[in-house]
Amino acid sequence: MKRILYYIASLVIVSTTVSCVNDDTDFSDYFNQSHGDTTVVNDSDTIVTPTVPIKTIEIDSTALAESADVVPTDETDPAYEDYVENAEFKYTINIAFSETGDAVVTGNTTRASVTVDGNHVTVKTSTKKIQYVLSGSSSNGSFKIYSEYKFKVTLNGLTLTNPTGAAFNNQCGKALYMVLADGTTNRLEDGSTYADVANEDMKGTLFSEGQIIFSGSGSLNVIANGRNAIASDDYIRIRPGVKIYTKALARNGIKVNDGLWIDGGVLNIETHAGGAKGINCEANVNIAGGRTTIIGSGGVTIEEGDTTSCAGIKCDSTLNMTGGTLNIKSTGEGGKGIRTNGNLIFAGGELNIVTTGEKGLSSPKGVKCDTDMSITGGAFYVYSVNAAALDVEGTFTLADGYVTQQVGTHYYIVDY
Repeated sequence: MKRILYYIASLVIVSTTVSCVNDDTDFSDYFNQSHGDTTVVNDSDTIVTPTVPIKTIEIDSTALAESADVVPTDETDPAYEDYVENAEFKYTINIAFSETGDAVVTGNTTRASVTVDGNHVTVKTSTKKIQYVLSGSSSNGSFKIYSEYKFKVTLNGLTLTNPTGAAFNNQCGKALYMVLADGTTNRLEDGSTYADVANEDMKGTLFSEGQIIFSGSGSLNVIANGRNAIASDDYIRIRPGVKIYTKALARNGIKVNDGLWIDGGVLNIETHAGGAKGINCEANVNIAGGRTTIIGSGGVTIEEGDTTSCAGIKCDSTLNMTGGTLNIKSTGEGGKGIRTNGNLIFAGGELNIVTTGEKGLSSPKGVKCDTDMSITGGAFYVYSVNAAALDVEGTFTLADGYVTQQVGTHYYIVDY
């Protein structure tokens, strides 16, 4: 029989400093600490005091068990177009950035109109079936593209900082296939202030008007000083093998309009600004694999009378988790683990949430769900130090086999 553990105590919190960037964040030290008196309801409904740590989470980048990344072959499959393997790119344009001279453009350059201003490279027009390979390093550069066609970009050991805006700026509304070349480390960073262009969005360090599909087995570090780290006005898909690390100092880690699919890979997100979200999605969030870790430390902001607190994930529609691991820790005032305006459907995988922020202008819930929430499988753990762990306005459904009993409100559920 599955078990549910509850926690109510005089809480002793030992803070830890964590950073997601360039590592696979491990906050098991926090979980492994004893935070006060505990009670456990076991399978026979007997209350016992555990002699082992309440919860252990060990995050090891070498031990991520990924499901196979199967490329769909049926053109009627909704995900068919999201696989770069199902698209053809006949022409290659290479762009090598430099710290000592201008960026160099080579390859099938007649297929596109490319301008170079130092290390600020702009693709003004292009034809179909082009792939761009970006490499090299510049502390004062950027890549910007206008296109009427979908295209592929391979990051092949790229380090690019734009002090006055986005490092990567896609003004094309079509699909962007972003491939992280095997074995490479890539880094994008924006400036703290942006030199905006009239009638153009530029919402983050890596910005795209169209969808972004990440693939490959390299890594990408995205540092956001002025706006979001990764932003798309369409949707984002993250495929198995990808390693993405974001650090957002001003806004969100990932801001996406039309949906987020996490099929696998390692996604580490760190946010520090008031009201910032690790993932801020205006549509559905779908987590099917991989390991996602979100650490948020910002507090509350007030704009035009509206109070906004931080959240690991803010979802304006349904959050659906069927596999993988999701770890969220929120330490700021009123900071929430998951905040969803639609349903929260948890059917598999492992979810771990800890919120340690104080109550103030906002309440630091572990999960705040405005409609219905269901748990039908997987391991589910939520612990809130200063407020209710779960706040579900609609119907809360727990599958058969779980034992339920509420002791206080700072509770968490564990299937182990």
